[in-house]
This record gives sequence, C-alpha cells and structure tokens, in this order.
Amino acid sequence: MVEAKRWRVPIATRDHTEGHRQATWLELFFDLSFVVAVAQAATQFEHAAAEGHLGEALLGFVFVFAAIWWIWVSFTWFANFFDTDDVPYRLLMMVMIAGSLGLAAGVPQAAHLDFRIFVVSYVVMRLAYVAQWARVYRHGDPAMRGLAARIIVLTTFVQLGWVAFLLVPMEWRVEAWVVWFLLDLAVPLLARWNPRLGGHWGHIKERYGLFTIIVLGEAVAAATIAVSGAVDSGLDFDTAPLLTLAAASLVIVFALWWIYFDFSGGHAFDRGPVTVYVWAYAHYFVFAAVAALGAGTALAVERITDPDHVHLSDRAVALVPAVAVAVILLTTLMIEAVSERGMAVGHVVAKFAASAIIIGAALLAPGITIPGAAAAAAATLAALVVYGVIEQLYLYRRSPEAAGDPALGSTDQHPSNPGDPT
Repeated sequence: MVEAKRWRVPIATRDHTEGHRQATWLELFFDLSFVVAVAQAATQFEHAAAEGHLGEALLGFVFVFAAIWWIWVSFTWFANFFDTDDVPYRLLMMVMIAGSLGLAAGVPQAAHLDFRIFVVSYVVMRLAYVAQWARVYRHGDPAMRGLAARIIVLTTFVQLGWVAFLLVPMEWRVEAWVVWFLLDLAVPLLARWNPRLGGHWGHIKERYGLFTIIVLGEAVAAATIAVSGAVDSGLDFDTAPLLTLAAASLVIVFALWWIYFDFSGGHAFDRGPVTVYVWAYAHYFVFAAVAALGAGTALAVERITDPDHVHLSDRAVALVPAVAVAVILLTTLMIEAVSERGMAVGHVVAKFAASAIIIGAALLAPGITIPGAAAAAAATLAALVVYGVIEQLYLYRRSPEAAGDPALGSTDQHPSNPGDPT
C-alpha cells in the first residue's frame, strides 16, 4: 500500500540521537546534479593549464570550485537539521538543482573571471536556501527562530553584495571575490549556528563520504576519457608510458579512497562546535584536490600523447596531481589532529613523508618521466595503505575488544577477571 503523505509538514529539528539515518533519494539526486559542475570546473582547469596558463587556471578553479562546494555544504547541513521531504521542500530543491546546471554552464566564463552567468545561478540557489530558512522561521521550532532570522538577513545581504560584485572593475575582481566569499563562509558563524544542537553526526559523515566518492569517480572518469581520446585520436605515441600512467593513476585513486575512508575524525562532534566547523570547512581542500587530481591526470595523458599541445614542462605537469595528492593527505591529517584525542607519531610522520616523496618524485619528472613520477606516487600511497592496515591491527590488538577475539588466537573469555576459572 502506498504511504499517504501530507503536502506540507512543519519543519522540526531532527533529533541528533535518532538511529541510523541514511541519505535520501533527493539528497543523492542533488549530489549527482553537481557532477556536471565539478566536471566542468576540472575540464576548464585542464584546458587552461595545457595552454600554459597554470596560475590563472588554478585561480579560476579555486574560485569556481569554492562556490560549487559552498552551495553543496549549505544544503547538506540544512538537510541534516530540517529534512521534511514535503512538497515545498522538494520544489525548492528542484530550484537549487536547476541552479547547479546554471553554475555548470557558467564555469567556462567564470574561469576567465566573467562571473555573470555564474553569479546569477549562485544567487538563485542561495535565495532558495533562504526560502528554506524562512519556513523554519514561520513554521519550525520556536527555539530556532532567532537562528533562522539571522541566517535569512545575513544570507540575503550577502546575495545583494554578489549582485553588486558584477559591477566591480575587472582589475579588482579577485580581491573583491575573496573578501565577499569569506563573508559568505562566515554567515553560519556570525549567525551563531551551533552544529551540535541537531542533525545527525553519522548522517553528515555519510553525506561527506558520498560526495567524496562522487568526486573520486569524476577523477576516474576524467582520466578514462583522456586515455580513450588519446587512443582514438590516431596520434603516433608509445603506449607503454600511457599504460604505466593509467595503471598508476588507478592505484592512486584506489589508495586515496582507502586512506580517506579509514581516516578517523570521528570525534569532531565530541570536541565542540569549533572542531565541527574545522571538520566541515577543511573538506573543501579534500574535494577540490580530488577534482584537481582528475584534471592533472588528464593533463599528463595529453602531455604524453600530444606533447606539442601542452605548453607546460614535464615537471609542472607532474606537480599538478602530486600536489593534489599531498593536499589530500595533509588535510585529512589536520582534520584528525583537531578531531582526535591523540595520534601516533608514526601516523603523522608517515603522511608527511609520503607527501614529500610524491612531490619529490614530481620534481624529478624530467629525469624519471611523468609515468615514472606517477608510479612512484602509486607505490608510496600503496605503502601508506599497508602501513595504515598494520597500524590499525596493532591498535586493535591493544584494545579491550581484542581480548576475546578468536581470530587473534586469544583464549581469554573473561578479560574483566582473567583469574576467574569459571
């Protein structure tokens, strides 16, 4: 029997103590709608870098991806607190999804600091976000009205500023963008939103994990398309370096998946709201670096198969994915440092050493070749995964849960009183 639903329900704060809460179909649809914008941002980064404008390419990518990420973060945390799944909620989400397509359409222009399409799409999405908070103010928990009012006023003010930003002279656009986007990021802090007073920690971790998988998938897709395009182009090139790069890239992506989903950060909610903000905001660097990794891999494929088309040195091309991997490793380490009560020194040293080795191999790319640098990165990450497995096994053997685990050969069934023969 089909379950009957009311077309509109009061927005109540979700209980943070509720049991397992999985991502909804609408949340997954929303995530997938952002794949187009992420792919556009990575593609524009690759093309601009191939033309020799690496600095401009990086700047445009950072700006564009930051806006994409902030829209996603804003909705994700709102849904974690107030997901009602009624008709008005779904319709406002459709507006945001339509806006994400506008973001994707405006990425090529935004990469060259022409933000007209991008800003209009961004403002439309943010005003839909304001409308969601207006529902909280009118029909939600009275205890949340003050927060809702502050977010409505601040977010609306910031959007007016984004419209005015379109009038800023081109020579001041970078500085104006940075200042105003920082203000946009500060809205939850200025509104005094305590992210620990509602929602579900397990659910928010799942949402971030799902988006990580989506961006990793985009990196794989970018590399696959680049390899396929090179094979179909009819260009005369040696396939051995291309196959080496493809194999190394696959190992790198799989190792990063392993490392990310094994890294902890699970006690962020226990450490206070500031730690939660650090956990949530630092993920920008994880997501952006993964997307840059895909663009860097595609750039390396192009350098190997059609070197005359890429106006960068082997060292510069190798450094793009290498720096992206290092950013991922060091950002996850930082998140763990602020979230956990203690980390093994070896864990810290291993991630710093791996980052240094990967960047060092990229710097040696003119001698060891780009595929050689990629293979060194893959081997380093594989070793880091092995180290992580050994570290986890060691920690488990020292834990109380391991005392009665037959898989470890223990015969102690009463760890609390090992001298009791019963």
